Amino acid sequence: MRIDLNAPIPEAGDPGQSTKSQASRSPNADAVSGRDTAKLSQDQARVQELASQVNQLPEIRQDKVSALQRAIGEGTYSVTSEQSAEALISAIQVRSAA
Repeated sequence: MRIDLNAPIPEAGDPGQSTKSQASRSPNADAVSGRDTAKLSQDQARVQELASQVNQLPEIRQDKVSALQRAIGEGTYSVTSEQSAEALISAIQVRSAA
C-alpha cells in the first residue's frame, strides 16, 4: 500500500447529516473508486441481543461458589492432576491471548 503524502485530505462532515452526493452514489461506487467498504451482518440484531444477555449475567455465579465451598468443607471435593493441568493451561492461554 502506497501513501501519498501530497494528497488533499477531505474535510470530515457532520456524521449526523448525509449529503446529497453521498445519498446519490451507487452502491458499487466505493468498490470502483478503491475505497474500503463495510457491510453489517444480517444477524447484527441477534448479536446485540446475545451480548445484552451475557452482560446481564453475574460475573460470579454464587450458586457454583457455594456448592464448591460446601464440598471443600465436607472433604468431598476432589480434582485429578489432569484436571488441574488442563485448567492451568487454559488459564495461561486465555491470558496470553488478551
